[in-house]
Amino acid sequence: MKKIILAVIVVAATGGITYYLFQNKKQTVISDFQQAQILGKWRMEFLKEGKDSASLLVGIIGMLDSNLMKYDYDFRKEGMVIKFLKDSVRKDTTNYEWTKENCIIWKEPGDSTGESLMVNVLNRDSLVVTTRDSTTIYFKKIK
Repeated sequence: MKKIILAVIVVAATGGITYYLFQNKKQTVISDFQQAQILGKWRMEFLKEGKDSASLLVGIIGMLDSNLMKYDYDFRKEGMVIKFLKDSVRKDTTNYEWTKENCIIWKEPGDSTGESLMVNVLNRDSLVVTTRDSTTIYFKKIK
């Protein structure tokens, strides 16, 4: 009986050690992003609608611009974003403003207030922002 109890304890300890060694380590999230990290060309990977957002609104935006996921976004130092399709000559210009709260204020032409985008992740190859209605937008850096 003692051998069975000892065997169960050894198996449990081995399982615990294996779990501890092979578990995914949580990445530390840096909350102090620098504006220089956003400069360059980015491509929207996908949209994830939030709990507060209406799926109808996301669907309407997709219907209005069927190329929504095909645009490239070139963030410039002077606060300008150039939006363009890979094979298109036509380019649209939008402005952005970086805030101290790690937000991007996205300003379309003629819009004085803009839309606030909270930066959640910003590293050398990915950018994740969340809109006021909890829609999350994932971008990937273009090399």
